[in-house]
Amino acid sequence: MTQVMHHVILFLSAFSCVFCNTDDIGISVTPSLDAGPINWKQTITITCTWTPGKFKFADILVGAESIFNHPVYADIVNLEDPEARLYFTQDPDVGTAELIIKDITKEDESQYTCSVSRIGPGGSVTLEVLEPPTAGVTGLTATPDFTSVHLTWEAVEGATNYNVAWRAAGTEAWTDVDVAGTEHTFEGLNVASDYEAKATASNPAGIRDGIEPAETTFTTKDNQTCIVDLCSNKTYAYATQHLNCCDSRPPHPVGGLNVHEAAYNATTITLSWELQDNIDENRIITGITAAAVKEGAAEGDPAVVIDPQELGADATSVTFELPGAGDYVFTITTNNDFSAGVETSMTEIHTVKETTDPPTPEPTTPEPTKKPTTEPKKEPTTAAKEEPEVEIDIGDGGETIVCGDTRAIQPLPNTQAILKCTKHDDSAINPADIVWSFQAGDADAVEQTQIIASEIGEVANDNKSSILTIKNVDANSVGFWKCRHGDGDTREFCTYSVELTGAATGENSGTALVCSGTVILAALIASLLH
Repeated sequence: MTQVMHHVILFLSAFSCVFCNTDDIGISVTPSLDAGPINWKQTITITCTWTPGKFKFADILVGAESIFNHPVYADIVNLEDPEARLYFTQDPDVGTAELIIKDITKEDESQYTCSVSRIGPGGSVTLEVLEPPTAGVTGLTATPDFTSVHLTWEAVEGATNYNVAWRAAGTEAWTDVDVAGTEHTFEGLNVASDYEAKATASNPAGIRDGIEPAETTFTTKDNQTCIVDLCSNKTYAYATQHLNCCDSRPPHPVGGLNVHEAAYNATTITLSWELQDNIDENRIITGITAAAVKEGAAEGDPAVVIDPQELGADATSVTFELPGAGDYVFTITTNNDFSAGVETSMTEIHTVKETTDPPTPEPTTPEPTKKPTTEPKKEPTTAAKEEPEVEIDIGDGGETIVCGDTRAIQPLPNTQAILKCTKHDDSAINPADIVWSFQAGDADAVEQTQIIASEIGEVANDNKSSILTIKNVDANSVGFWKCRHGDGDTREFCTYSVELTGAATGENSGTALVCSGTVILAALIASLLH
């Protein structure tokens, strides 16, 4: 039927429609519109039905325009080609007509109405078309583990579904899944293997032609090789499931273990150390144990164990309160989940003394020097005669003198005695800083300063010694003569003895001016008083 005939029939129907019944016209769409919009690129059929009769022919209105006059559809419909995108056909004898639209798009959305000559417009439908998303996936990111990968991406407008897939690098077959969200985890991969992943956005209308999927590559973790970036960033996202290689190594022992300097009878002891070896190799420490054990004083005695201290992973010092003097072994151990059976300890030994004072040996019995062959005169009032000078050397070669030793020297009364406090060649002591003092033989006597001592004797210095000359040995000079360093050092003194019983000389030497020297002038006071 030509377009002209259709127009004639429609024109005539306008005059014969006064008594028409539009309820006699039916319309339907395949597939049904009950499920919602028609998916993009589908083929639909709009069917009109009516009661057949003379001069009853159908037309379909698109909006208010006959399909035969529509600016887009008219040329296609007038081709009357079943293979064309639009094709209209009818059978008036049966009372049916069909409009077939192929590859439907958003441009086909409109109201479609069946119109029959001598009846007029009847039933209508409104087409809605769902198209796929107009853009593809962006931001596809893969986070691999040992045997899995977690994929994430950004949401796409209009997408209700995402098709994500993976395959081993260099292979053809993809393993895919459709998900509604913007993330998915694939399991069952191989460790230390290369993979590819992709994702496309879709909805029930499918995937739009010409939009490429988002793609990325990844490599699963190697359980034999450390992942340096993960370790150095201190990130352990999968520690509860799969420990990476860096997490699974035992720690190194601490370095530079040191006992801080303290008085040698101190019982509060601090130790320090450093963790640089573990930091350099990104080895994890979960805790540090500090222990101390007091060893038995004699064979068979039980050791005393002090309660250990559990410290934090980054601790670098610890302080112990010890029960008393003795030898102690301190042990510092680094720990993590893989340190069992591995030596991760470092030890240090320290001794706590009983006292801060060094031991003083028992004094020995003094042995008098030999008396001179010339007998001194017995009269105490006799003027001083030319007798050999007496020297006592402290700290300058010769026989070694230990603190507490006693020596005897016997000059004649009213003669002179020379006491010399001599330093070692390598000593830094300035002889001018040596101080002499005197204390009478009575133990309760008050020690006199160098000023008073100089009233009895004279002090001179050379480049090595401080020399005290007692010009007239009498009862006033009998007692303790002490030489000491001028800084007021109060340490234990070395002691020597001089007996004024006859003309004699003696030479005594010590090791160094470490302990200040003391000379005791002990005389036969009774003979001096006669």
